[in-house]
Amino acid sequence: MRRRALLAAAGTSLASLGGCLGAPEYTITDVTVTSTAPFEFDVTVVDPDAIVEHPAELEFEVRNGSDRPLRVRNTGVWPFGLLQLVYSREESAAGTILWTERYETSQYVDAENRSSYGVESTPLVRALDAGDTVSETYELHGDGVHEAGTAYVIGEFESPVFEYQRDGDDDWTAFTPTIEVAIATKEWVSL
Repeated sequence: MRRRALLAAAGTSLASLGGCLGAPEYTITDVTVTSTAPFEFDVTVVDPDAIVEHPAELEFEVRNGSDRPLRVRNTGVWPFGLLQLVYSREESAAGTILWTERYETSQYVDAENRSSYGVESTPLVRALDAGDTVSETYELHGDGVHEAGTAYVIGEFESPVFEYQRDGDDDWTAFTPTIEVAIATKEWVSL
């Protein structure tokens, strides 16, 4: 009797995994960031694996490296806004959203899920004091990764990650770091 129960449980477990076995899974192997003053910008891989059980996680961090406050402007959520992963840096490139739970709580983001979302054009402006740092963790879900290779992170609706302004300036300057994400296919031992 116990043998039948064990075999039934094993069969049910394997059947439930059947849909997962064919799905490709990915891992982030490297992130390279190139940015310019007055900001120090970094992306840290918190969890590299975008697999069935959970998404990969990337922490974006920006530090005001200047000696005076800077005003930072974006839409949706401050300071980075909505970000997407694309395989080409051309403005028309289609991508996949990098997700943060803050989308669901922001009054400026209309987010039902990762494939149905929008953002108000209301600018969110806050000061980032000299030497201050702000960060946000974003998720990359495996079902949004199209292929292994090099991908780029850009703003979802606008190419810059954000815009900034120095005190006394009238113009806003686009902050557009180059963020390259190396993605590899996750190799599993086959059954």
